[in-house]
Amino acid sequence: RMLRILRLIRIIRVVRLLRYMSELRTIVVSITSSLRPLLSTIVLLALLVFISGVYFTELALIYRIDHVGTEEAKELEEFFGTLGGAAMSLFQTVTGGLEWRALVTPLMQHISPLLGFVYAFYIIFTSMALMNIVTGVFVESALQRGREDKDMYMINHLKELFGVLDENNSGMISWNELENHLDSPQLQAFFQEIDIDVSEARGLFMLLDRDSSGTIDADEFLSGCL
Repeated sequence: RMLRILRLIRIIRVVRLLRYMSELRTIVVSITSSLRPLLSTIVLLALLVFISGVYFTELALIYRIDHVGTEEAKELEEFFGTLGGAAMSLFQTVTGGLEWRALVTPLMQHISPLLGFVYAFYIIFTSMALMNIVTGVFVESALQRGREDKDMYMINHLKELFGVLDENNSGMISWNELENHLDSPQLQAFFQEIDIDVSEARGLFMLLDRDSSGTIDADEFLSGCL
């Protein structure tokens, strides 16, 4: 009996600790659950930047070939001289590393004013559409993983609590077994943590005993407490 009380004390201490550590636990779980959406986002963004980089680099290369050695060609070469440089410049414009006006101005002045609309569409699609969708996916993934982790935590500790209350290891909890622990300050503290008054223990037992057998099995206990 003393061993069961000690196990119950440990459960209560863990519950109280996680009550104050819930924010940190949620952050850690959210970060780990966001790794897969993060990788998908990186691949999608890299694909978009690559396609746009190929397009603008090709246009800049054609102009530079026709205007070799001019100041205009050198100005385009700064941002669109290579595919890697163009991709980096496009990535920086959507992440705050560069002002996108500095990139689109030489394209509009030396190649075509219509490229201003093309570049603006790239910025709008990437910043407003893609990033907002990605943010929604991240939030939904983090919330779902947080709910799953909370449910799993509750299930594990309810199973452990069920083992403490099941004194004869029969796989069933009778009212007498539950009543034997009601005077324990630790069990009273547990009831307080889950917002149940000790005086309502009898009513809770009857509520969990769905088949009116006078005992509660593990399934009834878990489904009733979750």
